[in-house]
Amino acid sequence: MNEQHEDECSRIRAAMNRLLGGQPTRSNGSLTAVALTAEADGHRMALHKRHAGLKEEFYPRVRAETHQTREVERRLRREVVRLKEALKESRASEAERRHRAE
Repeated sequence: MNEQHEDECSRIRAAMNRLLGGQPTRSNGSLTAVALTAEADGHRMALHKRHAGLKEEFYPRVRAETHQTREVERRLRREVVRLKEALKESRASEAERRHRAE
């Protein structure tokens, strides 16, 4: 690693800590890659290309430290509940049709 690369890494890690600590200095404080980039005073592509590992480290920390679940996960959980209900209704309807046929 060169010095510039190490400097970017340390700025991104410091930005992570500020965002997760609720003390943003350069961003709006949202827990997103965009805010992380702004907070680190860096370029978006640096986070997405050169430091993708740090970005991938950020989101699990957000979920673990703030006890948040991602929107995708919440949507999938709602869909699972909806599908289970539909399956339950379908099985009940099928059982009723079988009972009538007998």
